[in-house]
Amino acid sequence: MTIFLSVLYAVISALITYYGLSIIAPKFSKQPRFKHAIMVVYLSAFMFYYDGTQLLHVLALHGSMILILRLLYGLSSFISSVTVVLLFLIQTIASLVTVNVGFLTYDRVLDFRLLFMEPYFPVIGLYFVIFFGLLKFYQLIMKVFRNIVSINRRVERRLVISNFFIFAAILAYQRVTFVSLIEIASTGVINGPGTSNLNIYMLSTYFFITVISLIIVLLVNRNFIIDNNLERYKYKAEIDQMTGVLSREAGLCYLKAEMTRASLQGQELTIAYVDVNNLKVVNDRYGHKEGDKLIKVIVNTIQSNLREFDVISRLGGDEFMIIFSRCGMHQAKRVWQRISDEFLQVNLQNVYKFSASASAGFSQYKPSKHRNTSEFLHEADEAMYIMKKEMKEKMQY
Repeated sequence: MTIFLSVLYAVISALITYYGLSIIAPKFSKQPRFKHAIMVVYLSAFMFYYDGTQLLHVLALHGSMILILRLLYGLSSFISSVTVVLLFLIQTIASLVTVNVGFLTYDRVLDFRLLFMEPYFPVIGLYFVIFFGLLKFYQLIMKVFRNIVSINRRVERRLVISNFFIFAAILAYQRVTFVSLIEIASTGVINGPGTSNLNIYMLSTYFFITVISLIIVLLVNRNFIIDNNLERYKYKAEIDQMTGVLSREAGLCYLKAEMTRASLQGQELTIAYVDVNNLKVVNDRYGHKEGDKLIKVIVNTIQSNLREFDVISRLGGDEFMIIFSRCGMHQAKRVWQRISDEFLQVNLQNVYKFSASASAGFSQYKPSKHRNTSEFLHEADEAMYIMKKEMKEKMQY
């Protein structure tokens, strides 16, 4: 029966560790199933002989987990080490909270390193709840950092070394404090003279774990802040500051990706080359402030009529490009007609000094004809000038 319980505890502990890795490690759950099976079997075997009071056992377990994440799952050394350190920290906090609550509730002193060896199911169940709650809280925090760019090798190396020393400090703390705990617990009844010492121990435990948690959070989030600043600079480079649409470079890059996707998947792709009408006249007559306002009115009107996966890019000055993904030319022209009708409604309201209108030329992507973005865009540009010429002739007539 003892062996059965040991195997059961080992498997449960392995599954909990595996679940924690799947939450913390990026793209861990998307790996092939055979890799997960190897991880669970290995962890179960290790947990069967694992003794959390032995420093070598702790180092061997977590060191081997880093190697498995690095070699079997192909994660970087930075991601592997940070994943294991964060998992260890969450498990440690969950265990400490559990034994403290258990001490206050059931008057039992439990060694959190050997929590699963205790056949005390209410306490183990409490550990599950706290551990899963911490993981969900971690997921909630990480949603803030969804768009993280890569960090350089120097920063990665610094973080790995820092996490190693923090990990070693936690292990050293365990060894010292639990020797003291055993001495305190062996002095007599829990509610006797040793109680005050136990309370001091519990308080210092919370304080230490809080400090260690803050250090790790600061180390990791410091680089998240740096990365998010880089992401913000990248965003500024890709976005036209006046209109909020994609810049020329970002728009052409997106168009190239859409041309590749349309060619591979056999889907339709149409672009419109848009030119704002009479911008020079507005600038000369009312000033550049009104000219900028005209451009913003044009862009806002266009964007309000596009689908969520259509994109508009400012090519320069008063010229824009609309990318209609999964859309033929006939449908794109219908969208433009709706946009033109809205220009008319804006002008009828007589809110602005100027009259808002724009000309658009369309081109539908054909892989055999459009070998690059320049040829594709040039065809739409020519169509736009033909349309603008026809519009001027009608106005003169």
